[in-house]
Amino acid sequence: MLPLVLLTVQLVAGPGLAALLEEPAGARERVLGLVAGAVVALALCLRRERPAAVLGVAVVAGAAVDLTLPSSAGAPVLWAADLMALYSLAVHRRARTAVTGGALAASAAGLVAAVKAGSPLELPAVILITAVCYAAVIAFGRLRRQRVGSRRRLVERLDAAERERVLLAAAERERLARDLHDVAGHHLSAVTVHTTAALRLADRRPEMVAESLDVAVGMGREVLAALNRLVDVVARPSEGGPSESGQTLSGPAGNPPDADLPGRLAPLCAGLVRLGIPVSVTVSGESRALPGETVAAAYGIVQESLTNAMRHARGAPVTVHVEYRTGVLDVLVRNEKGEGRNDDAEPGGGRGVEGMRSRVAEVGGTLRAGPAAAGGWSVHATLPTPTPSRRREFGWPELVDLTAVAVCAGLPLLAVTSPAPLVPTTPLGLAALSGLLSAHALALWWRRRAPVATLAAVAGADVLWAGLTLADMIPVSWLLSLALAWTAEAIAVYSLAAYGPSARAGLPGTAVTGAVGGLLAVTALSTDPAEQPFTAVDAVAGFAFFGIPVALAMLAFWGWGAAVKSGRGRSRAWERSMAESMAVRTDHIVRAERSQVAAGLRDAVFEHTVRFVRAAEAALRGGPAGERRAALILVAAEARAALAGMRELLETMERSMDAATGARP
Repeated sequence: MLPLVLLTVQLVAGPGLAALLEEPAGARERVLGLVAGAVVALALCLRRERPAAVLGVAVVAGAAVDLTLPSSAGAPVLWAADLMALYSLAVHRRARTAVTGGALAASAAGLVAAVKAGSPLELPAVILITAVCYAAVIAFGRLRRQRVGSRRRLVERLDAAERERVLLAAAERERLARDLHDVAGHHLSAVTVHTTAALRLADRRPEMVAESLDVAVGMGREVLAALNRLVDVVARPSEGGPSESGQTLSGPAGNPPDADLPGRLAPLCAGLVRLGIPVSVTVSGESRALPGETVAAAYGIVQESLTNAMRHARGAPVTVHVEYRTGVLDVLVRNEKGEGRNDDAEPGGGRGVEGMRSRVAEVGGTLRAGPAAAGGWSVHATLPTPTPSRRREFGWPELVDLTAVAVCAGLPLLAVTSPAPLVPTTPLGLAALSGLLSAHALALWWRRRAPVATLAAVAGADVLWAGLTLADMIPVSWLLSLALAWTAEAIAVYSLAAYGPSARAGLPGTAVTGAVGGLLAVTALSTDPAEQPFTAVDAVAGFAFFGIPVALAMLAFWGWGAAVKSGRGRSRAWERSMAESMAVRTDHIVRAERSQVAAGLRDAVFEHTVRFVRAAEAALRGGPAGERRAALILVAAEARAALAGMRELLETMERSMDAATGARP
């Protein structure tokens, strides 16, 4: 489609444009222009796949037409072909490649201008206009690339979140299955083994029947108490508070931890304090933003350690210490020995510690867990973190800023160094002028990080320039070079609107640049002999006459920056809304899994356990040996049924986890 459109423009607009410019083209020129336009138009079809080659074809064809034909008006397609190719190069290739292509294209234009230049000023003018046009095209192309890349990364993040959402249910099942196994599996197995042995030996040792019933009542009550706590955890909707097991129901699952680790740990530990568990948190070192996976690992370690402390050292004080060191994050959780502590047992039956080791290994860290020297238990994790760099990384934004500094400081020197200079000066004067222009433009390097200071520095350089001129320390003619460097003021105003605290903050910047422009105009007028005598009224009139148009012109750059800032804000707001939506969906999944497990517990385990506990209690309150033996048979059957139901529930959960894991892309 594009070649047809370009060739149509070539055929329709070419002759008319040549006549309008009073550059008539003969048959030879029209044929050659048509051929060159057709070649470039066909090449532009590949501008997305091979933008560098297409740019080369466009530049070579344009240079050949300019050098061989008396006028390029018969081939208007060539006027825009290099810009279109350069734009595609900036969009589809790296910044370095785009800048290199632009520099080579500008060099080719300069060589053609050097051959065909009719006056000394034509060459620098062509170079300046070409450089500015190419720089603008590259900038717009890079902005397009950044926007497309941002959208692509967001789509990838959403896809990853969707995949993680699919696996989240399996992860929640795994955690609940671990807790179910720990709280019920051991006791139910013990009841089953003990009652079976008692029935086998009942004829020879009838006293074992009562002993076994008593054991069944004790262990059954413990199972019921543990199941009640677990059912309460899984059945309650997420409220953002800590659960009985020490888990925050809307914690990592429903609301993934962000880079603020101390901020995430504070509500977790505060919730346990409200439950009567003394937990203290200390943070040392310089707190800084960390990768999400590191924060998630540290949060999970603290969460699991607090859960284990609740289970095995109930009532014992717990200390959490987070230390930020260079390249390392240290997390230490230590609890003293509590009344319910079993010194021979690893917390969580070993499952929790193994889970922590796996989580730490995923981020390349190490973990030590074991009894503390003074009693109790300690968990110490060392997680590697990226070392914060105080130096500014050099990427595309830095390349743009460096180019802005070079353009604002270097291009005005063309008025001095050309064969027919507009501003005559000596070598020493050239050095001084270069220093002033560099000081005027250098602040643009910090325009993103400190836009207010950048505009203040640029305006301050203008005021200094005016003062030196009025003091006869520099020639008045140097004001022309400063006028050519006023792209710095435009860039500073744009940056104040785009990167400042608010878009409105750029409005005073337009007034400042207008005032500085009026001051420089008054400076030039006051030193012009033709304007003498120069009165105060003349100064006010000149200030207003030149300052107001400058301020109005700067409004366009302020509007551009404000539009960029607004678009960036809308994009971030949309990303936050999508992340919040995913978090809500994730929380719903977790709650659904918890409710499903709670229902399975009631059907498969809870009811059988209640029946054998009631039967054992009734038999122990008094009754003949036959009834006790029958009760023991019922206890054994119900305990086996509860254990089988628990195992079936665990197997169902495991199959669901395997299915979810196998379905992961």
